[in-house]
Amino acid sequence: METAFSVFNYQSPRQALLDFLAGRQRQEPHYSVRRFATEMGISHTLLLMFLQGKRPLRVKHGPLLAKAMRLSSQERLFLQALLQLESATDPEEKDLCRVWLAELHPEGDFKIRELEEYSAIAHWIHTVLLAATEIPSLELTPENLHRRLKKWGHRVSLIEVRAALERLLTLGLLRRDESGRLVSTYQRVTSRNDIASRGARAYHKQTSELAIESLERIPLDRREFQSFSLSLSPDQVPLAKELIRKFRAQFAQAMSATRGAEVFQMNLQFFQLTESPEATLAAPEDEGVEWPKPKNLLEA
Repeated sequence: METAFSVFNYQSPRQALLDFLAGRQRQEPHYSVRRFATEMGISHTLLLMFLQGKRPLRVKHGPLLAKAMRLSSQERLFLQALLQLESATDPEEKDLCRVWLAELHPEGDFKIRELEEYSAIAHWIHTVLLAATEIPSLELTPENLHRRLKKWGHRVSLIEVRAALERLLTLGLLRRDESGRLVSTYQRVTSRNDIASRGARAYHKQTSELAIESLERIPLDRREFQSFSLSLSPDQVPLAKELIRKFRAQFAQAMSATRGAEVFQMNLQFFQLTESPEATLAAPEDEGVEWPKPKNLLEA
C-alpha cells in the first residue's frame, strides 16, 4: 500500500519535494528531474541543488513548487507557511508560523510524524540504507548507494534513495559523524499499532517480490532458497514461531560478527495453507520488521 501524496503530511518542504518527485517517477518511469524543473520554471541545476540540499528552498519558490505539484489553494498556503517556518529565525515568528500551519491543516494539527514512520517501515530501501552504514568501504552518498542497487534500479530511483536518507535523518535513525559520514544511531522509533502493522505488511510484500526477482537476477552462489510443506497441529504453531524467531536472532548475531561488504536480504515465511471448512482463522497480529541490527527497530 502506497500512501497518496499530500503536502499536509509534511513538516519539511524538501522532504515533500523529494517524495512528490519520487512518486511521480513511479507513476511515469520516464519523468525526469529536468522536466520537473521546466514545469517549475527554474533551471535544472537549481532544482538539483534543492534536491541535494545544497540550496535551501525559500518562500519565493513556493508559487513555483505549488504550480508544478498542482496544489490546491489551501495546499499552496500550507506549503508557503512551511517555507516561511523553515526560513524564520525569530522564535516569535516560528510560533506564529506553527499556529498558521495548524489552522491550515485539515485536522487542525501540525504534529505530523506518522507518514514518516509509516514510510520508513513500509519501504524496503530504508532497512537497506541502514545496513549499508556497516560497510566500511562504502561512501554513503545517494549516488553511490543507488549505484550499488543497480540490479534493482527498476524498483528504486535515485530520488527515492535521497528521500529515504532524508527521512532516516529526520527520524533520528541516521546522523552525520565528525567527518560528515552517515552512521546509524541504532535508535528506536515508535508508532501506533495500526500504522506499524500496515507498514510492516507493505514491507513484507515488497521484500517477497524482491525474493522472486532474485531467482533470475542474483547468481546461485549469492542466494539460498529452501522451501517445504509439512502438516502441523495448530497448538504447534507457537513453538514453530518461537523457533523461527530464535533462529533469526542467532543468524543476525552470527552474521554481524564481522563487518560486511554488501547488503543481503533474509526473508523467513511460515504460514498456513489449508483450512478445514469449520475453522475460522484468528485476527492477524502485528507483523515484525527486522532491521539490520536488533537496535534498529521500528516498534508498534
